[in-house]
Amino acid sequence: MEVRNLSVSYGGAQILKGINLRLGAGLTAVIGPNGAGKTTLLKAISGLVGFKGIVKLFDRELDSLDQAERVRLVTYIPPIVEALPDVTVGDLVLSDSMVDHGLLPKYVEILQLHTLLTRKLSLVSSGELSRALLARGLSRNSRVIALDEPLSHVDVRFQLILLKHLRTLSQEGRVILIASNQLTPLLSQVDYVVAVNGGEVAFFGSVADLLKTDTLSRIYGVRFEVVRVGDFTDLIPVEPS
Repeated sequence: MEVRNLSVSYGGAQILKGINLRLGAGLTAVIGPNGAGKTTLLKAISGLVGFKGIVKLFDRELDSLDQAERVRLVTYIPPIVEALPDVTVGDLVLSDSMVDHGLLPKYVEILQLHTLLTRKLSLVSSGELSRALLARGLSRNSRVIALDEPLSHVDVRFQLILLKHLRTLSQEGRVILIASNQLTPLLSQVDYVVAVNGGEVAFFGSVADLLKTDTLSRIYGVRFEVVRVGDFTDLIPVEPS
């Protein structure tokens, strides 16, 4: 995936300002404070908001693709949606015509939705709804997957299950972007980090290189203490910087 000079404006306010990125297969965390432009970046590369600049997916310009081609290449998975309370979890999952029905049982199993499929959305938690949206989005089997705050509503067990599965998908050649303010356990699992602040890229590189800089304290305004246990990295916010 290649992004060149990507800019997005809403209502006269510029949200993204000349973003340049080049990403191969793997897991990339997109981090930054609220309002930094994380969601807008994911929506732009998914063709869900208008933009200036160039987005290329596997050497094809996003603007040249029709809707069906775009959906086969890239999927945006939101953290939560507005839905009719009488709709069931199963109906929500099947509401996307691009779902691969051959893959869907796999994600029902991974995200443990069996007992929820007939339950109305008014009777499920935000975490259960988030798992249903993940099953629906991942079942599209797209080559680029943009997940918006997928860790925010699910408990720590499903966070690890999801990240482990995304790691497997990335090893199969998929480009996966995970926008999140939840840095733990995310940074222990990803290959690269894009830090966004004020609509611009403040850092792009490996987690190891990120932790050698003051990027996190600079963009979040908090001093972090880094704790490493084996391959696991925990970031403890200590005090405002």
